[in-house]
Amino acid sequence: MEAQSRQQDDDDDLEPETESKSEPTTSEPEPESQPDATGDIHETAFNYDEAKQSPIYARPSTWDEYDDALELDIERSLRKQDVRNASKRELHDATLRLAAENPELVAEKLLEARRQG
Repeated sequence: MEAQSRQQDDDDDLEPETESKSEPTTSEPEPESQPDATGDIHETAFNYDEAKQSPIYARPSTWDEYDDALELDIERSLRKQDVRNASKRELHDATLRLAAENPELVAEKLLEARRQG
């Protein structure tokens, strides 16, 4: 529960206080199945209220490695593309999408951990 609260605090710190300037004024939902080819990489991919919060359980050492990768490697790579406002929810979403696209690698990592365990 503490990690979830810390995650929300971290996410809130990275978000601008007003996000209403980029919200559409129409009530029609945008299609989610097709990526927007004209999307602005300087805008967040989705709003906070579109996120589902769910706990992720990991060993402290794994979580530390993940945090380091996010802060040191991934955010640096994004800054090279002039993206400085990546939110935790976007980073976590990208991580989960990567895992979903590579289930065999996730299975390999699980088996690796069990063999070492």
